[in-house]
Amino acid sequence: MTPAEKEAYANADDTRIMLYTLELMHPQFTQPLRIVADNDPLTAEIETGDTVEFTPFFFSIKRPPISEEPDPSLQITVDNVSGFMTPYLDIASRSGDSIQVVFRPYLVDEGDDRITRLSSIKLAIRNASATMTSVTLTAAHINPANLPFPKENYTSDRFPGLS
Repeated sequence: MTPAEKEAYANADDTRIMLYTLELMHPQFTQPLRIVADNDPLTAEIETGDTVEFTPFFFSIKRPPISEEPDPSLQITVDNVSGFMTPYLDIASRSGDSIQVVFRPYLVDEGDDRITRLSSIKLAIRNASATMTSVTLTAAHINPANLPFPKENYTSDRFPGLS
């Protein structure tokens, strides 16, 4: 935690708490995996206007160092003692598609049960590793330099005149 964050938390209203959530999405998942860093489930609205439930799960995020690197990445460590995440990672590893993760902070006012969604960040998982007790994900912004241009794939199957 940075000194500015420590000061902000020390001076914050004690009836309002910050809850951090992650939503992991993959084409092979039957539904997105949604977790909240808390002891209780969280029911909250996402960007689409849908109200969803986040499962309580411990996770931590290690921010990228301040540098001039064009493509910084961060590390997300999720508790996996129960093995809850292992089937999701197995499904994703057998596919050629990457996992997308959305980080959403929510401000919860315990005085009137009001939940405010703050700015979300959408990232792509670049690497994942698992141990018996945790899963570590390396995530970064989707770098436009790594996207195909043009978005059309000119193959001889689609365009026979190329062969």
